[in-house]
Amino acid sequence: MVTVVLLSMMLGAAPNEGAQPSAAHSLEAPPVADESPTAWSCTVDTLRAGKECVFEAQVTASEPNREQAANNVRLVQELGRALCAEAARPPSSEAKADKGLSGACEKRYSAATERCGLEGTVSLIDAKGRFAPAARACYQALSTVLQETQVKAAVDTVSAPLPKAEARSSRGSTSL
Repeated sequence: MVTVVLLSMMLGAAPNEGAQPSAAHSLEAPPVADESPTAWSCTVDTLRAGKECVFEAQVTASEPNREQAANNVRLVQELGRALCAEAARPPSSEAKADKGLSGACEKRYSAATERCGLEGTVSLIDAKGRFAPAARACYQALSTVLQETQVKAAVDTVSAPLPKAEARSSRGSTSL
């Protein structure tokens, strides 16, 4: 009896010779590529957050072009002021950005953009907002400036002296 059940299950599950796959997701269907950016793509958001990422933009290289190189540099320079202001803001959401730290970040960021022209052979960022693989050095230089600024803002917040009112109240309450 068991043999009959097993045999009927095996015969019922056998592939039909010459049958066409009915679903687009069957193993015999041709693969379908999802061209949308993945969560691991190197974008302005991953640059801002200092996250690890993958350079997966699809750009075609061309002959060196001064206009394209200038556009690449101009693009990251336009982002610089906003990104540095965010990086110079202490981790607490209520605090304002340190203007001196933000200015220093902008200066270093501007110097780092020199690596972003890519000799005008490719666009720095593709139509989907992903950094080109050739932009690794540019992305790394910009990321380093932003991360160092974030660390400095956090350290400055922790090491800042207490206002006089808070200092007096903390000295008066020394109960352990």
